[in-house]
Amino acid sequence: MKQFYNYLCCWLCVISLNAMAVSDHAVQDLSIAIKQIAPGVWSHTSYYLYPNGVKFPSNGLIVRNGETLTLVDTAWGEVKTQKLLNEIKKQINLPVSHAVVTHAHSDRAAGVDILEAQGIEVWAHPLTKKLTVEYGLPVPNHVFSELEKNNSQVAFNNLQVLFPGPGHAMDNLMVWIAEQKILFGGCAVRATSAKSVGNVKHGDAHSWLAVTENIIKQFPQATLVVPGHGDVGGIELLSHTQSLLHVHLNTHALNKRQ
Repeated sequence: MKQFYNYLCCWLCVISLNAMAVSDHAVQDLSIAIKQIAPGVWSHTSYYLYPNGVKFPSNGLIVRNGETLTLVDTAWGEVKTQKLLNEIKKQINLPVSHAVVTHAHSDRAAGVDILEAQGIEVWAHPLTKKLTVEYGLPVPNHVFSELEKNNSQVAFNNLQVLFPGPGHAMDNLMVWIAEQKILFGGCAVRATSAKSVGNVKHGDAHSWLAVTENIIKQFPQATLVVPGHGDVGGIELLSHTQSLLHVHLNTHALNKRQ
């Protein structure tokens, strides 16, 4: 009996230590970075912490429109989105009145309910509304009906919201800020540090390449290009994305022939 008791104690200790280890891995990075990149324009970055400890950044924008702010994309989760709003209040001290969600993935839309609960109008592509329901994500409460077709755009406060066509996602939007010549490409633009096109499960790589080529022609005057993940850069981010797409499509075609 004593031997069984000792064995049980050891077994419970092992279970407890394993639970602690799992708990440590489950802890998420709740830090939020806000950086001014031009007069009246800030980037916001939240992070996803993988179980192996790798910290992956996700970018959005904050744009001043008079005495209010427009948010482009939520932070990566509800708690992080609330913290983002707290940091905006602390650092910028203007209210967020509107938000744009650039597609139906959690790094863009997971905090939609937090925004809507505080009276912020959240806008998205019509397909994003449908896909957020399908993916079990919070659903934006307004859609841009003007963006149903490829290569469409609509004025939104002091922004131009563009639907260039399917790319990383079937519903990915971009945002152009004409005054500061800033293009927010979101996840349809890869940072210079990216070695591949990343996840295209919900997208169309062939269309993405055509979209990238069109955007290069449409916005040669862009001085800042903001990717969905990684460092802000210039127009070279578009040509880098183009190159990665060529590699991806060539590799995919080669694999199909084998």
